[in-house]
Amino acid sequence: MSRDDSVNPGIFPLLLFGYSLAVLGVELLVTPAAAGALAFAIFVAAVGETVGGLWELARGETYIGTIVTTFGIWLLGLFLLETLGSVLGLVTPPTLATYFLVLLIPIALLAIPAFKNGMGWPIRGAFVALFLLVVFAGLNFVLANGIFGLVAGVFAWVSALFVWLLAVEDILEIGTPPEPSDTQMEVSETS
Repeated sequence: MSRDDSVNPGIFPLLLFGYSLAVLGVELLVTPAAAGALAFAIFVAAVGETVGGLWELARGETYIGTIVTTFGIWLLGLFLLETLGSVLGLVTPPTLATYFLVLLIPIALLAIPAFKNGMGWPIRGAFVALFLLVVFAGLNFVLANGIFGLVAGVFAWVSALFVWLLAVEDILEIGTPPEPSDTQMEVSETS
């Protein structure tokens, strides 16, 4: 059975991740009353990223699959922390700061290939913006300084734009025949 290369499971997790980041920006920069929308945006992105990431992994796309699955599962944990954790009385500023700031380690580790291999500026920009978003959100939880929340909101929107640019790159590849690999070229030359 051949693989349909016009099907790209990396698109919908990127669109949903960008969506949740944009809603976070609205909640931080425009109105805190968007917190309800943010909770459901986080949940939708968590499910979409986890499913899409696992699909990517199953197709052998380990880098993007690992990235979106990691963020998807992290977002699912954030959703559970902010809903169930709230009911259980577990949500405190130090809890949220810890949950956010420890994510800096996976972000940095996942960014290494993007920078080491000179990947496109959208993926590198997404990692930088996400890193800064998490730093300022974490600091906002610890220091309760409104300016950190505003800066986090700006980086949420910047992150969303970079993530959506990654989705656009994938969308524009739909219907474009894949470039032949070296192996395919060797086979056709010997036939």
